[in-house]
Amino acid sequence: MELQLFGINHKTSKLSERELFIINDSNQDDFINFFREKFGHFVESFFALSTCNRTEIYYFGEPGTSILIAQKTLEFLGCDDYVRDSLYFFDDKAAIEHMCCVASGLDSQVLGEQEILGQFKKSVQNFTKLGVLNKQLLKATDEIISIAKAARTETKVGYNPLSVSGLSLKIVQEIFEDPTQQKLTIVGAGQMAMNVIENFYENGIKNIQAANRSRKFLQINNSFSLVTNNLSKLGSLIQTTDILVTSVNSPLPIIGKGLIEDAMRLRANKPMLLIDLGVPRNVEDQVRDLEFAYLFTIEDIELVTQENLDERSAEALKARHIIKDRIKSLSNDRFKRQYRNEAYEALKIISSSLNQQDYYELLSTDDPYQFLQKIDVVSADQLSQISALNSHAIFSMLKEIRSA
Repeated sequence: MELQLFGINHKTSKLSERELFIINDSNQDDFINFFREKFGHFVESFFALSTCNRTEIYYFGEPGTSILIAQKTLEFLGCDDYVRDSLYFFDDKAAIEHMCCVASGLDSQVLGEQEILGQFKKSVQNFTKLGVLNKQLLKATDEIISIAKAARTETKVGYNPLSVSGLSLKIVQEIFEDPTQQKLTIVGAGQMAMNVIENFYENGIKNIQAANRSRKFLQINNSFSLVTNNLSKLGSLIQTTDILVTSVNSPLPIIGKGLIEDAMRLRANKPMLLIDLGVPRNVEDQVRDLEFAYLFTIEDIELVTQENLDERSAEALKARHIIKDRIKSLSNDRFKRQYRNEAYEALKIISSSLNQQDYYELLSTDDPYQFLQKIDVVSADQLSQISALNSHAIFSMLKEIRSA
């Protein structure tokens, strides 16, 4: 078995494709049941990561199965055939390197962004709790997170990066002459929504209200908290809203052109900025047709990701070298452990085959390997498995085996 992955991201696909190929709260349980039922006989462990820029599925299973699994997964999600052309595949060391780059922010739309490592860790924790991420894949994710942290802390790839909430604020600051005088409405109560509220509040935008499917208390920081309104009140809320930011999990848009059109009439066409951070999208794209409504999606945010890019790109090269070196060291350590385990198992068989006289003669010889070459019960394969061990290692293992 080996580590394998497939997925799509902002480099290979448009937003309209990414919002079809997604694993979130609405379909996660069905996805897990599907994956177990279809592939449980050759997949030991798996998990999925979905963010606004990517969806990737990682698993530890039989080699060469990723194309089949990807095709069945596309069918399960109801994706169109053209999404298949946007898929990429990695396995073994290439998969580990890719996952390190993802978790460290090197593969993000905003190079070096901070939020992705937390999202990666949260996904690992979630699927571990659900009982489908375990054994060798869980151990690999621990190593990947450790390497990703090193890539960030030992370089300046994360130097002054703009997170998605930071990019949203940047758009607001470019559009409004005095953003602090604008009224903000957030739709959603997840981590992304809370990051937006905190970022905007700390930058002087204090007039903030929120809407969510259920009433929820949000403690943003030590000096600011709020209680969300029910989504049924959204129509009245946006009538006085200058900035509308959405970040909810929903298979269909929750804000249509008609809702904004009605609000515009009551606002006497006072301009409104809409920032849709949802994947799938929360706002109908037809809202762009309205004269005084300015809609930005995750895809549009790409236009404002260039700040400090040259400096972060140079640091990204250093980070990639760190990742490659750590993976190489990890592979060498793993190979050594694997070789030692194979040699240990070979010596266990040899030890059980030796009679007492041969065993004590073996312990008294200066060259145990040469002595074992003369014993009929020791096979050529067993000799090969212990050939790289020195005399001290052979004696230590034999004594450990006999005392067990």
